[in-house]
Amino acid sequence: MISCRKCLATLANYHKIGFQMYRILSMTTVRANYTATTRETGKCLDLRNFSSSNPNSIATIKSQGQNNDTQKISDEEIELLHEEETDEIHGTYFLPNFASEPSEGAEFLIDGVPKIVELNEGKTVLQTKKEIKASKAQAKATEKKLKDQILSEEAKAAAIELQKKKEIAFRISLKSYLTMCMQQNMVFRAMLLLRNYHEEVKHHKSSEVYDAVLREASVRCSWKLLKEIVLMMEQGCVPFSLESFAACFIGLGVRSEQEIGLEAISENLLDKMESCGFHVNDIFRNCKFLNNQRELVIKGITLGLPCFQPEFPSTPLGYTTPLLNSLNDTHVESVVPSHVEGLLTNENLTQLAAEQLNSEMSGVMYIQSITNSSSVSVDNKAISEMEKLEREWISVLREAIVRDLHMCKAQFEATRRKTMHIYPFLSALSTDDYVRLLTQEVHMLSGTSELFSPTMQLFCRNLGYKVIRETRIQRKQENGQLEKFKMIYDKYCQWYLNPTKDGELYNPRQMWQRLVAQYQCEGSDLDYESIFWPHSVVLAVGQFLYNIILSNLKIADRSNAETKLSPAFFVVYRTKGVKSVREIKPHPRLVKIYDEVRKKKLSFDSSLLPMLSPPLPWSSYKCGGYLVTDVSLVRLPAYACKQRLRLADTPPQQLYPALDSLNALGTIPWRINNAILDLVIQIFNSNGSKELDIPQPPSALSAPPPVAVVADGSHKVRAYRDRVAYKRRKAEMYSLWCDALYRLSLANHFRDKIFWLPHNMDFRGRVYPCSPHLTHLSHDMARSLLYFAHGKPLGAEGFNWLKLHVINLTGTKKREPVKERLVYAEEIMAEILDSADNPLTGRKWWINSDEPWQTLAACIEVANALRCPDGPEAYVCHLPIHQDGSCNGLQHYAALGRDSIGAESVNLSPADRPQDVYSNVANLVERERSKDAANNVEVAQLLDGFISRKIIKQTVMTTVYGVTRYGARLQIAKQLKEIPSLTPEQVQTGSTYLAEKTFQSLQEMFTSAKEIQDWFTESAKLISTVAGENVEWITPIGLPVVQSYNKIPYDEGSRPNAVKQRNAFPPNFIHSLDSSHMMLTALHCQRKGITFASIHDCFWTHACTVTEMNKICRQQFVSLHSQPILEDLSYFLVSQFAIRASGVDCVNDETPKGLARHRLKKIISEVPRRGTFDLRLVLKSVYFFS
Repeated sequence: MISCRKCLATLANYHKIGFQMYRILSMTTVRANYTATTRETGKCLDLRNFSSSNPNSIATIKSQGQNNDTQKISDEEIELLHEEETDEIHGTYFLPNFASEPSEGAEFLIDGVPKIVELNEGKTVLQTKKEIKASKAQAKATEKKLKDQILSEEAKAAAIELQKKKEIAFRISLKSYLTMCMQQNMVFRAMLLLRNYHEEVKHHKSSEVYDAVLREASVRCSWKLLKEIVLMMEQGCVPFSLESFAACFIGLGVRSEQEIGLEAISENLLDKMESCGFHVNDIFRNCKFLNNQRELVIKGITLGLPCFQPEFPSTPLGYTTPLLNSLNDTHVESVVPSHVEGLLTNENLTQLAAEQLNSEMSGVMYIQSITNSSSVSVDNKAISEMEKLEREWISVLREAIVRDLHMCKAQFEATRRKTMHIYPFLSALSTDDYVRLLTQEVHMLSGTSELFSPTMQLFCRNLGYKVIRETRIQRKQENGQLEKFKMIYDKYCQWYLNPTKDGELYNPRQMWQRLVAQYQCEGSDLDYESIFWPHSVVLAVGQFLYNIILSNLKIADRSNAETKLSPAFFVVYRTKGVKSVREIKPHPRLVKIYDEVRKKKLSFDSSLLPMLSPPLPWSSYKCGGYLVTDVSLVRLPAYACKQRLRLADTPPQQLYPALDSLNALGTIPWRINNAILDLVIQIFNSNGSKELDIPQPPSALSAPPPVAVVADGSHKVRAYRDRVAYKRRKAEMYSLWCDALYRLSLANHFRDKIFWLPHNMDFRGRVYPCSPHLTHLSHDMARSLLYFAHGKPLGAEGFNWLKLHVINLTGTKKREPVKERLVYAEEIMAEILDSADNPLTGRKWWINSDEPWQTLAACIEVANALRCPDGPEAYVCHLPIHQDGSCNGLQHYAALGRDSIGAESVNLSPADRPQDVYSNVANLVERERSKDAANNVEVAQLLDGFISRKIIKQTVMTTVYGVTRYGARLQIAKQLKEIPSLTPEQVQTGSTYLAEKTFQSLQEMFTSAKEIQDWFTESAKLISTVAGENVEWITPIGLPVVQSYNKIPYDEGSRPNAVKQRNAFPPNFIHSLDSSHMMLTALHCQRKGITFASIHDCFWTHACTVTEMNKICRQQFVSLHSQPILEDLSYFLVSQFAIRASGVDCVNDETPKGLARHRLKKIISEVPRRGTFDLRLVLKSVYFFS
């Protein structure tokens, strides 16, 4: 329960900072107020009650005499009195100024002891000490006043900002609570809380709070309640919003069916709308409606405006960024085929869509485990025992849920009615719903590792979100949204089968928006906002339900029914770093039982699986992905509120490029490579293979020998360490084995099916499939399992690209030109064919590849193409062909700085053979080492012959990610340790030396890139320290990005972590550029009907379209970097961080804070100079992406 009056402090997560800020504010205020009072009255002051830290340190101040003898207390004396307190707050001492004049006579009671100073020409030692003390105080006060002024301004600004955040958090929580109460028919409770809010909050009342009850009251036809709320808003001077007027017109529309004479009320509302600056059509542009609410609004309006005809808004479909102007024309000359052409009919797709919808609504999917075969023994007794336990637990859970909900309701009704309680949220679902959710949760808990599990808080949060998902799906069913969605989605699927119609080609988002607009006048709005549940409520609901599991589910210690019953799940405390966290651990016997059950079937959350029908196109930042399951557009932690606000405030059209790129990737259908899957399952069920990177079961690990009873201490210590290492290794093997089991079981389940992978992105714009188990964004074996569902003939060039792909995957010819790679492919064709025909019994050439499983999949395709009756050109190939960027991060740096030498090293400029930046850097390092060796530098002579590409590769690779010299030294030391002839001391000395030489060589090779990286680093440092803000920017395609790194983790209200902000900005900005390049490439490939998938800077397409994709890839890289990226970034940073909130420039501000801001502005305004590299050369570079 949360008191309404205290909810501000409870719901906000900023109390610590707020306390410190208010403490400083209170000290400043006390000092200013009571100094002013003394000057005005000249009377004595008692400051006993105003000391912030030590109330007994200052007892009283008495004036000597009256009238002319009365002395005013100076600022310096007040500072002297507050010396102890002020030092405690600010923690800083200043040098005294002994030239200051002493104050005249006064009597002080300091610590209860009178100290009298008689001012005359003969000065005592005591008087001299007093003068010195006073002069120190005066000097200290002079410098401190300036600091106090700065601190006071910052404290006031921080306090105001803190208060705003608290008010927003409180308002959102109260709105959520009131809406839930109204929906659960707890009208009386909602009105009591609303009346309390109305009485307690004197200023800045929010219309959102009143609207939450007003809309529900109008829907419930409660005319009396509606009038009461309107009267409260008028009395409290609460501004009416469009939602307020919409609710009133709904009430009028309902009332008009029962009585007459409401025209005057409607006219008054229309007049009030006009006086508030609203037009009547604004309601239909900005408000969302359910069921027949839109018709009721129109009916209510026409009572006062009989001729009214609503004008519904049109949604803009095109792009605003100049990078995509060419795609705004939807007219096309040629037909772009569907991605499932010849694979699915309309009836097939309709059936698949129904299956997908049912899967999401059930929340969980059960599939057969790949270990459920004759080759793996299954303990049927354990399975029967688990089924028996489940039947018993369902009955126990039902009784416990009914009992605990009844107790919760009794507590809710017995408590003060002016408080918020979780019961309205818990009452949103039925007992059967909770039994089903908890049964699914028990299945999930039973499969957790014995040695590791997520924290209990994470479990509670996830269960709370599952309750939210179930609640929202039921609401969509009740209010008609689901039926309307099915109808529109069915039409969208029809378009998906034939995307080019009447010479117009729309992308998925545009087509979805057109369909929604077509039916916007009918029924419920699909984008009607669901009720937001505060994070604290989500946790509380999850904890309530988990308490039922922990308290009521029991299991026998042994299979014998007469044995003692123990909790099936219990809480353990594990140490993680310096913290102790709570985890939930299943009973060991339950783990053993479930291990057998897992051999038969597995359960998966439906929101973590591929889709059986095309994903819902992303049309806004909160609508897209799965059909009815909510999924976030951007993967953000719960505390990253600022980026969520930035997304919400961003104009919809600005987000279209990012949304459409996700849609372009999500609409690509996939299928399973059955040949590879069968082979991997065979090896997996035969205890895996270390050589082929197929996880082995934990049973394959030999346990350490037992310790002898007579062993000495050293042997016992060694044995203890061996056991710890054994347990750790066993846990790692179990985790990898489970991951492979889930992946392979899912792949087996989707065998011979077509499926889709909805995508979302991280905070920088890098995209990821929502499904974590079956995805191409994974390791070698996982990638080899996936094919494009729609195959295309290889054509004239495709077979060469397929052969080249085989060679590229082996990693043996990275430095050779394309022609030599193709010659090599022909030379080893016998090995390729043998690998395809006899992968496990032949010569196994494919096993030695860098990517063995993908190499094997490519070998099989080469063999199939060669044996195609109509020739390789006619072979329909489904295998994705990869094109990788050459050290892509440095490519972006070189392009930003127009660095000619760096551009050549990373293949931005044309060359006869691919350039290897790692070898180039190694050569520069070796050159410098040779010079030092000639000058008798001992460490340089020691490293003679040891400088190689491998030694410095990782350091060069991570330079773009802001690796420090310390990190670089560790990376190089790891490689040097593999050289037997070097001692540990030599490794340390050598790694330090080579790290420094590597950085020097990189700076020589990438001069402009280094300057840009330094500019990024310094800018981020000043933004986080001077401006006290998290670094943020907008990507070239319009996505807002915020670095949510704070000193107090999980608390965005705390000050930024300057070190993380500084180190993370360069790599994060470059990642946002490589994601922008990928998105531009994806959108232009989609327009041309090219199948496109990506893994960050690795682009996939069919063999026959590689040439065309390469052309688009290069064009979009040039187009992207032809924009003034650094200038735009500088302009944004200046406007965001170097100008005060009031909009006043800081140039003429001579305060320390102003000077610091001036330096901040100077630094972020000085865009690094560029070199002379011609970006157009990228268009001719064969090895830019290859």
